[in-house]
Amino acid sequence: MSFQRAIPQVNPANGFALPGGGADPIWSIYRNLRDAASAFGLKPKVMQTLAALLSCLKPGKGTICFASNNELQRRLAGVSDKTIRRHIAELAAAGVLQRHDSPNGKRYSSRDPLSGEVEAYGIDLNPMIQKAPLWEKALAELESEAGRIRHCRTKLLARLARIDAHGDIQIDTDAIRKILRRKSVTCQDIEGLLHAAEKALGSMEGSALPSSETAATAGIAAQPQMSASGGQNDRNLSKSETKDKEIDSTRLNSTTTSGTIGEVLGKLHRACNDAMQFALEPIGSWQGVHRHAKMLAPMIGIDKGLIEAARIRLGDDQAALSIIAMVQLQPRVRNMQAYFRSLITGRRSDGFNVARLLDKMEMSSMRRKPGLAA
Repeated sequence: MSFQRAIPQVNPANGFALPGGGADPIWSIYRNLRDAASAFGLKPKVMQTLAALLSCLKPGKGTICFASNNELQRRLAGVSDKTIRRHIAELAAAGVLQRHDSPNGKRYSSRDPLSGEVEAYGIDLNPMIQKAPLWEKALAELESEAGRIRHCRTKLLARLARIDAHGDIQIDTDAIRKILRRKSVTCQDIEGLLHAAEKALGSMEGSALPSSETAATAGIAAQPQMSASGGQNDRNLSKSETKDKEIDSTRLNSTTTSGTIGEVLGKLHRACNDAMQFALEPIGSWQGVHRHAKMLAPMIGIDKGLIEAARIRLGDDQAALSIIAMVQLQPRVRNMQAYFRSLITGRRSDGFNVARLLDKMEMSSMRRKPGLAA
């Protein structure tokens, strides 16, 4: 059996002796190279072949491997001879090892008994040892890059969560999260996405600030000291304004339901024809509208919690109509769940009116039909 032939201890100047005379240093170097292999285009299977070559060395007996390909196949659990040759060629191209081929293609050594000169033919792993600082530096750079990616990824996910809370539909947060799951994503890619998310978030939060916090702060700073009666008048005015808003909201929510169910269904078929085509049975009552909306909601990512929030905010009828309208608008909205949340509980909730939305959708549908345009 052709295998690791032990050669006599030679002078380190000849390049055949391991540093320190032991196996631990070379395996430490191997681990650094293995962990940084991607930086040099070396795949895990190639590194397994390198480990098999190293396992054929005897501590203190030099850095040339004399094991045959048959022995390497045994240690690699039956990997083909062609694969081993390809792996060795890739390692040589990466500067990890150097081949010394004999005239007959076998791996062996010959020593002159008088002069002690050694003639060795095999796979020399000394280049891997000599380049130990290179492997160590590459590994440190990879670990630094990985740490930077983790940090930027954490920041980006936090920004995306805040964007979802605002309900902005111009940024597809789900698509960005899919990009983050790719193994090929780089630090530069994540930094670019983070910059875009921070810019969008800044415009969203900056535009909301003057109408709420800044205006309120400015009003408090500018108002003079009030008497007790003046404060009471302000409280009465505030209650009156709140009551007016509640009356307006009730009026808006009852706009659509004020008509007969036939009128409502006619409007739905004209404004949301595609969404109504999904009906499993003819719809002729509000109960049928509710069942149809409940069936459609999961199709566009609206969960039970969001449906309940819509029912509380709009009422059962208005919530069902809004869901059917969202199904019709689905092709035009990137993130429907976030968009619907913004209409129900977000910044757009104050001005959201289902009747007005259906009217616009009905007019748009009629314009697209030939012969119905004004």
